Amino acid sequence: MKIIAVGNSFYGDDGVGAAVLEHARTVGLWPRAELVDLGTDALALIDHLDPAGLNVVIDAANMGREPGAVVAFGPEEVRMRIRSDHLSLHGFGLAEAFDLARRLDRLPARVTVVGVEPARVEINTGLSEAVAAAVPEIVAAINVEVSREH
Repeated sequence: MKIIAVGNSFYGDDGVGAAVLEHARTVGLWPRAELVDLGTDALALIDHLDPAGLNVVIDAANMGREPGAVVAFGPEEVRMRIRSDHLSLHGFGLAEAFDLARRLDRLPARVTVVGVEPARVEINTGLSEAVAAAVPEIVAAINVEVSREH
């Protein structure tokens, strides 16, 4: 089982995935999971996916919702849910990474994206109040997926 953060911690809410992984390490969440922070390298996601286990990808996602909104969805829904993914801060967006993984026959059966609507993506600002307050909801969404593993 892997829980993977994608995003840039130096760009405000784009660092939400790294913040969730830091929280998980601090309080000892998901002890059987490998926690992976890919930074802005969404293409590296292909090499880090667990082919046989659960994969949860956390990322700030412009979904047209209120800041801090948390939505879990599958890789086939990325283009539908995330607006402008191809222009993401990661250069190579999640939609492209999942499409390439699918074409290479490397997309695992169990992948969930936990998208978090950002309030601000500005250099050196840290998480906004709305996104920081959403961390428990993000953890709960991941817990739903983890509980399905047992």
